[in-house]
Amino acid sequence: MDSTSNVKVVNGKGKQKKKFKTRDDRLSSSEKRRQKRVSEKQATTTCFACREKGHSARNCPKTGDGDQSKKVVGMCYRCGSTRHTLSRCKKPEDLSNPLPFASCFVCNGKGHLASACPQNRDKGVYPNGGCCKLCGETTHLAKDCDLRKKDTNILARVIGIDDNVGADEDDFHIIGRRKHQLDKDERRMEKSQRLKDVKVGAQSGIIKSFGKVPASLPKKVVYF
Repeated sequence: MDSTSNVKVVNGKGKQKKKFKTRDDRLSSSEKRRQKRVSEKQATTTCFACREKGHSARNCPKTGDGDQSKKVVGMCYRCGSTRHTLSRCKKPEDLSNPLPFASCFVCNGKGHLASACPQNRDKGVYPNGGCCKLCGETTHLAKDCDLRKKDTNILARVIGIDDNVGADEDDFHIIGRRKHQLDKDERRMEKSQRLKDVKVGAQSGIIKSFGKVPASLPKKVVYF
């Protein structure tokens, strides 16, 4: 018997018919790829509770009861509702106790977040280090700094402009350049986040990228 008798012929050219994957095989491959993506994202995620990588604050093993930590992460810190976040809360703020339902991941105390915890003054909202470029504080980002809303004279006194600058380097120009640089950095960051399809957790503040960064164009070589 011819050894090629078991070969299925397609269009009379002697090519073997391609074996298609079954539905279960396709689902299994898709699930493996999904699990791989999840693992890669978790590997680069920084927990805001313990500052370690590999998990989010919602699933942090060092926050005690897992169910309780999930409830704390997913609620409004002002009114305790689980239907909206703090940024969308319509309840008036109580200045004496602005965040009664907040739970600190650093000291496990109530009434404040980790960014305002006395035990976390060194890092604040900068888990990887850094500070506000205008005032040097760690409790807020530069874009939310109150100094950007104040007049030039107040800014000059707070920031501490050098008295030995030239006549053309007055307070207005120095602070104006600093503001312009901050705005430029923010626009560059927003553009980068749009390209990467970055999404930020409403409560945890975890930043993840769901997009693909376009490949960089090859360098242009000029011959003389």
